[in-house]
Amino acid sequence: MSRCGLLIECADREHIQLPLTGVSIVAEIIDLVAKVSIEQRYVNRENHPIEAIYLFPVDEGAGVCHFTAEVDGRSIEGVVKETEEARNDYDQAIQSGHSAFLVEEKLPDVFKAKVGNLAAGSGAKIRLTYVTELKVEGGEIRFYLPTTIAPRYVPPTDLSSATAELASINYTQTNQYQVEINVTVQTASIIKKIYSPTHKIDVNHNVGDNPMKAKLQLSEKVSCMDRDFVIYVEVAEPHQPRLIHEKSKNGTSALMLSLVPSFKLDEMKIEAIFVVDQSGSMQGPGIVEAKRALKLFLHSLPIDCCVNIVGFGSTYKPLFSSSRKYGHECLALTKECAQFLEADLGGTEIYDPLAWIFEQPTINGYSRQVVVLTDGEVSNVNKVISLVRCQRGNARVFALGLGSSACHYLVEGIARAGNGTALFASLEERLEKKVMQQLQDALQPALTDIRINWQGYDETEQLSPPFNPPIQTEKTLMGYGKSREKPVTPAISENPEMKLRQAPSDKMIPPVFDGRHFIVYALIAQGAHIPEWVEVVGSAPVGPLLLKVNRTKPNFEESQLIHRLAAKKLIQVLQERGDDLTNKNEIIQLGCQYGLASRYTSYVAVDPKEQKELKDSWMVMKSRDIPVQVAHGWGGLSQNFMMTDSANLITKPRVERCLLLGDGSSTESPTFMTFSSPLEGRPVSTGHHTNTFETLPHSALLSDDDKCILLISTQNYDGSFPMEHELAQLLHTKLEIIKQAGEKCCYSETVWATATALAYLSLALPKLKDSWKLAAKKAEKWIDSHEGFSNREHRKSCIEEAYQFVRSRLFL
Repeated sequence: MSRCGLLIECADREHIQLPLTGVSIVAEIIDLVAKVSIEQRYVNRENHPIEAIYLFPVDEGAGVCHFTAEVDGRSIEGVVKETEEARNDYDQAIQSGHSAFLVEEKLPDVFKAKVGNLAAGSGAKIRLTYVTELKVEGGEIRFYLPTTIAPRYVPPTDLSSATAELASINYTQTNQYQVEINVTVQTASIIKKIYSPTHKIDVNHNVGDNPMKAKLQLSEKVSCMDRDFVIYVEVAEPHQPRLIHEKSKNGTSALMLSLVPSFKLDEMKIEAIFVVDQSGSMQGPGIVEAKRALKLFLHSLPIDCCVNIVGFGSTYKPLFSSSRKYGHECLALTKECAQFLEADLGGTEIYDPLAWIFEQPTINGYSRQVVVLTDGEVSNVNKVISLVRCQRGNARVFALGLGSSACHYLVEGIARAGNGTALFASLEERLEKKVMQQLQDALQPALTDIRINWQGYDETEQLSPPFNPPIQTEKTLMGYGKSREKPVTPAISENPEMKLRQAPSDKMIPPVFDGRHFIVYALIAQGAHIPEWVEVVGSAPVGPLLLKVNRTKPNFEESQLIHRLAAKKLIQVLQERGDDLTNKNEIIQLGCQYGLASRYTSYVAVDPKEQKELKDSWMVMKSRDIPVQVAHGWGGLSQNFMMTDSANLITKPRVERCLLLGDGSSTESPTFMTFSSPLEGRPVSTGHHTNTFETLPHSALLSDDDKCILLISTQNYDGSFPMEHELAQLLHTKLEIIKQAGEKCCYSETVWATATALAYLSLALPKLKDSWKLAAKKAEKWIDSHEGFSNREHRKSCIEEAYQFVRSRLFL
């Protein structure tokens, strides 16, 4: 579990709120990267000093690159040092009567700021800045700002220090402070549209008569931070490949190759295994979204594939002992499974189901694709990511993060380690579009074995030279067999051989998918040659695909934005490689050189003003907690939480840690899914289709997304559509009228129903094509192969008549 807000770090905590008076966020979106600054304002209204703790979420791939604190008008700049040294500086400053500040990474997506010796009556402002890359989804730029951290399930085997530190927390359902968000958008193409699915925003386009620049802010005053802030930016022109050059004050340069590739390869035959989170935190909207996504996945699968579903919580339950061939019976069973999934399996033990899947023999001729649907609220993320990385040659892993505060570290981490892709769907976003994008990624081969050729460089510096210190050979209890010198990794600019360093290296570049943002960086030493172009080469089943991109003029003069993004990418790769001494020293060197917090580097700031009253009273500093606002739609509220009447706090019982802390009930062997009434004991029907909705409401009451799901849920595995009441409901008519129209044209019921369904999707739901195009592709193939048509013109005539019939029913 994690906390967010200023809290007091002392053994005996009192539940007394330290007033948080406001939060201000300023973000700059510069094409496909962003810079975000967060300020939180606090006031100590008590008559004694305090030490406060601020835990906050960040994008798991972001680089925290600047930290300042302001106390009583004095601005104190943070400096990056090795974490142990930073902690010592902080402790010494506190004991000497100085105010001091410390920022540490606890997890890649959770940081902690400590504010020490905050005097009575003093106000504090904490400002933190990070830089991050942005995703592209369906041609739109997606920017998200994490605002809260949902409670995390702790397996009984997770004994890490970070977990122990984050294992106790108080929550609230409301906040008493206001939040301000201001965003500037600067793109390389004309901005067509900016919108937010999560918040109401006011957008000012054409800022300074520049159609490529816009500003936005929240439409109304907001006093809650219970969901990620998400915006999408649609531009007029496709994202063109760019090689951007940045020069720093000290003469070094950085290059960023940014492109959104576009290619189409033949689909693979796949074994699709859907891993569905049924833990308690998925209760409510979470499990509803998971079921909806799973149904759309199942109906959009190609005819020739194999399928299985694995539900997990404290235990895991596969539907089949091994994946089954997709067909009428398989689709019926998997649909019934999806219909009756519940968030009733306790904690989030995701490691065991993945391990079980990887142990299963692969199916000859079918490429294994594992799709995980989860909110990702677990603490043992590193263990899970390591498991996936070890199996990356046998399966690809894709992840869909669900909910208002899904854990990006887990979702992004397992997708990155599994050579797949990650997407996120907040409760307010359209899920169907993301499901289709994820399935298309799983069906299509990606470009692998990526090679980057920089003009003027035969070989890039892929790894730092290993440090090999002399070993102590004297047979002594104090040091035998260990190094005799403390390793020091030289800075890039001090090593003449490291002229250009690529991030990530060729061997660490993930597979490249169609339509997914691809970025590679290069750090260039002072005085070294700056490439005029770069060439990307990737392996594909049809042979190598390549692209050459020329360098633009310096876009960022005397800047550190791209430098820090490149260094952060190097740190991310090194942290995922392991904790050996070489990696640790290299991370420390990069963090200190580029001002980045990491697993081994932290920000420390000391107020130069010594205050005698603080020096005399630091040992009696009081503890104060500010609760975290519960994430919107979080399902764990109904299990082992209680609300306090006085402060509206949600607290976890101290003795019973049932839901959020593992109870050891996970088993190594799975129990297989069984259906309770009404499915239990009932033979599987291949003709009747379980509807997405319990009843059939009038179509006017349904959203377009609901209409799409309603119709697709009736489709047969082979792509055909049955003549059923859902189709009549959507066409505002009776089933007999549809049948009579088909009989009049001498078409069979199934042929006419399939043609009519295709016509409805195209005419009534054209804006949702991303959601239904795979289902329509199967239907078109079925019609093309149907023996009832004498020739191509006969098939064409059937489709045209279906279009005319649908137009008449919808009055188009």
